[in-house]
Amino acid sequence: MTSAFHDLPIGSPASLAGELSIEIERAILQLVVDGFERWQSGGFERAGDYENHFTVRLVACMNEIRRERNLSLVPRYQFVEPTDEMLAGRADPDRAPCIDIVVSWGFLTEDAYVSIECKRLAPDHLARLYVVCGIDRFVRGYYGSKARVGGMVGYVIRGTPGEVIQRVNAHVAVNQSMGPAHTLMPAEAIGPLNTVFESNHGRPSPLQRIRLTHLIFDVSMIGPET
Repeated sequence: MTSAFHDLPIGSPASLAGELSIEIERAILQLVVDGFERWQSGGFERAGDYENHFTVRLVACMNEIRRERNLSLVPRYQFVEPTDEMLAGRADPDRAPCIDIVVSWGFLTEDAYVSIECKRLAPDHLARLYVVCGIDRFVRGYYGSKARVGGMVGYVIRGTPGEVIQRVNAHVAVNQSMGPAHTLMPAEAIGPLNTVFESNHGRPSPLQRIRLTHLIFDVSMIGPET
């Protein structure tokens, strides 16, 4: 069956690196949630309990689904984002940021993709790392420098999503690049996932504002904490 995604209004390819339609953004987020549901239904098969062990399985399940549904969305694992300076030969490409997941649509420009960073979460130091090694990198333009939207996946390994988000927001509120206006707020559920949050971030010029969607998945039942 041909996916309805092919009929979505996509607008100008040149502008999609920065802004995309609500329909496409929603389709991408739904694919992430569906990928997690498939991983869960398969018993959370994985090689270990670190972030990358989770994320590579999530991407694999997303790709299974997109092939079955004939989607134009293409999920990729561990995607390197060279800067314009690196591409021009004026900066070291070994320092290029590597984002955990990008979801692109191959029939458009090479810049048309959404970046998604993944982190394990708990109401302890991992909540701080979610902020300083995740959200803050979007705010500073290390991730998604040309984008107006992005995403994060939080794997809750201990505690409840509510406890974790409270700790995350406490760190956001005192972060030098952010502050109380940048805290995560509840957003509309995506399929069965009701632990969905949004945060909006002003960024230093010439970067544009960015809105992040946070998909918080509870994996506390799947095994030992490492």
